[in-house]
Amino acid sequence: MKKYFLVVLAVIGMATNMHAQTKKYPSLNHIALYVVDLQRSTDFYRDVIQLEVMDEPFKDGRHSWFKVGAHSQLHIISGAARATEHPKDTHLCFSVPSMQAFIAVLQQHHITYEDWPGKPNTINKRVDGVQQIYFRDPDGYWIEINDDKY
Repeated sequence: MKKYFLVVLAVIGMATNMHAQTKKYPSLNHIALYVVDLQRSTDFYRDVIQLEVMDEPFKDGRHSWFKVGAHSQLHIISGAARATEHPKDTHLCFSVPSMQAFIAVLQQHHITYEDWPGKPNTINKRVDGVQQIYFRDPDGYWIEINDDKY
């Protein structure tokens, strides 16, 4: 009886541990940005940030969708009356395999970047060694690019 009880406890413990390992948390589905000029923003996120364009279901000429992860997207929606200022603390962040290759793309498109304090054309290095830069999209949204390897 005692042996049976220990086996039952072991099975319950394994099931509890497996449940803890498979707990599902909320995951990012999409981020939507409201923009003034859909074509300009689409070109920016496709050509500068180098995101993959996705088919979007509305087909109304007001949306562009981009794949930003296995199950996450960026939605660009036209209709904003004007671009607005945003604090750098509010930003989108994308990781790239090569900071130097990405900076070459920025230079090709005549886009200046800065470090966190705001020094132009300077790469910031976090305490963990990850390099990062900041710049704005056509509507003033801040973008961080880093070389985090996860």
